[in-house]
Amino acid sequence: MRHLTTLIAALAIALAAPVGVMAKPLSKILADSGLSPQDFELLTATEKELYTPTVKPTGTKLDWSNPETGARGEVTLAAVRGNCVFIEHAIYPKDATKPVELKPQMCKAADGRWLLAP
Repeated sequence: MRHLTTLIAALAIALAAPVGVMAKPLSKILADSGLSPQDFELLTATEKELYTPTVKPTGTKLDWSNPETGARGEVTLAAVRGNCVFIEHAIYPKDATKPVELKPQMCKAADGRWLLAP
């Protein structure tokens, strides 16, 4: 399950990349992101805190950081519409001065799982 979460986060970052970057293999995009697999785990675990076990109020912000890699970030619950939450990430890989922004949408399926929406 942890690897699936990491893959989802990686795909979301890849989808947020400019079209020219999309020509790169996913492994290259991940390597170029400056984030480790542990960073992705922290990022996704922090994101999940916004909507599991219950959806937090819109505007709730949570921070994460990885002292081992120097990466950090902030995740915000930007909006809730129906069974979907709109998330905003500001991700700072080690030594980054500008954030990588990511805006995934997660929707709760009938079986209770939260899935990345297009």
